[in-house]
Amino acid sequence: MPNRVCFASIDVEHPIDNLSQILEVFKRNNIPATLFVTGKVLEQHPGLFKNLPSNYEVACHSFTHRFWNTLDSEERKKELSDFLFLYQNIFNKKPRGFRAPSHIIDEEALELLEEKGFLYDSSIVPHYPPFKKYRGYKGKRPLLPYSPNGRKILEIPVRGQIFGVPLAGAWITKLPYLIYRILFIFYRPKFITLSIHSWDKLKNLERIIRLLKNKNYQFLNGSEIYQNYK
Repeated sequence: MPNRVCFASIDVEHPIDNLSQILEVFKRNNIPATLFVTGKVLEQHPGLFKNLPSNYEVACHSFTHRFWNTLDSEERKKELSDFLFLYQNIFNKKPRGFRAPSHIIDEEALELLEEKGFLYDSSIVPHYPPFKKYRGYKGKRPLLPYSPNGRKILEIPVRGQIFGVPLAGAWITKLPYLIYRILFIFYRPKFITLSIHSWDKLKNLERIIRLLKNKNYQFLNGSEIYQNYK
């Protein structure tokens, strides 16, 4: 495993207005990435995702993007079953990874993912800024990829900078780039996640990527991280 790893991911849900521009930035900087795509988007644009370069991975972001804390067990199963049926028809294989809408996941959901054959999940935010409300998995979790409660499935945490400051689209756009530069002078975590939405603005995205490269981060997609950490 490299000394420092960045997991670059795109949550692809409606609208997808800026997806092509984000992919162009990633391509220009030779960044492998995982696209967590909803079934609704995949259903409407199968060719777009089928023809992605080989260093991009298409994973599951549920089918409808309904928050999982509003769904009962049968509704969760249907979300996954509908996505798996569509995915297998398009790619002739099973998806490896999953990310819950709005990072809302629990033990029951992790067990269900394992039953459905997913190899990794990337939903849990292990440390969250204290002034922001987080609806997902409660309590502190490991900051490196790990197996939750001894499960076979690997959890790839959505990890930010010190104090939980995320490397996420809205934050990158709103926070001055200088703040990130200063943070990485004082603290360079071994593992970090760069997380973008398909509708995020591109402000500072390329500068953040170059900053991470300058700090000797190696970019890996979800499957590559799974292979390294399993």
